[in-house]
Amino acid sequence: MRPLHDSPLAPDPDTKRKHSVAFLLVIGAGYLALLVYLDRGTGILSKLVDLSGPLAVCAVLVLLSFAVRYQRWHAALSTQGHREFPWWAGLRAYLAGFAFTASPGKAGELLRIRYFGMFQVPPRTVLGTFIYERGLDLLVIVFLGLGAATLIPAFGLLVGVVLGFLLALCLAVAWPWVQAILNSVAARLPGKRVRHLANFLLSGARDAGPLLRLRTLAPGIAQGVLAWSLTAAAFAYLCYAMGIPLAWQHALGIYPVAMLAGAVSFVPGGVGTTEAAIVVMLGALGTSLDVALAAAVGIRLVSLWMAVAVGMLAMLSFELSSSRHGMR
Repeated sequence: MRPLHDSPLAPDPDTKRKHSVAFLLVIGAGYLALLVYLDRGTGILSKLVDLSGPLAVCAVLVLLSFAVRYQRWHAALSTQGHREFPWWAGLRAYLAGFAFTASPGKAGELLRIRYFGMFQVPPRTVLGTFIYERGLDLLVIVFLGLGAATLIPAFGLLVGVVLGFLLALCLAVAWPWVQAILNSVAARLPGKRVRHLANFLLSGARDAGPLLRLRTLAPGIAQGVLAWSLTAAAFAYLCYAMGIPLAWQHALGIYPVAMLAGAVSFVPGGVGTTEAAIVVMLGALGTSLDVALAAAVGIRLVSLWMAVAVGMLAMLSFELSSSRHGMR
């Protein structure tokens, strides 16, 4: 396996991964404790049990969205000359990144550096693909969220922050003089590790350059729209199953707007902020608090927390395989 120690973001097989697991357990325990507390006044847990059938349908839609998102990732790596690894093995490596998706900016998904390294994909290529994926996701989520824009007063601010970030990213990738300025700034940062990290991020952004061509962007955006539409449709179906009357634009737009709010908050995984945004928007449409809470928690169970569970299983399968073959 290719050494990964040249990357400050590559999870160490021991200390860093243990810290990440501990961090995830703390977040998960806190989330569960909050649900138990809320259940006393809303009966939210019993509502979720009653919704097991619709939630199973939602889970299938979300799993399909994972497959579409991986196909986009696979195509991006192929564009960069990495097409030797089996599709299914790459899917497992991609899903393993979800183990730590409950992290600020989803940076924990860079665990993929470790597993795609088994296929001789360099760390900065994985980072560049990750930056490309995050950028497209933000763009698609903004587009899908337009239907629910009127339900949250800060939507314009959210869009401004996201579009500003995407513009800065495109300038850094496309214009050499912007890269030169950023490299100069990175060289003056205090601390060797901070400089190393900044240079690594900049190299990843440079590697994302070939992915910003129209022949790669067009299908990438289309796949992003399909993937996130499946997740939005899962939320719309859940609301329908719960008897929440929503116009189609609200049904498909609320969850993307809530995800955008969670991303901008930089709370790990948007835990709490995404749910709060859903409750606020459903409340603005006349949904009672207990029903809105059940809908918010239900969709997060089959999106965020299912992604974490799937990622943990994929990560475990890799680690067990590595142990059997004496790999680190």
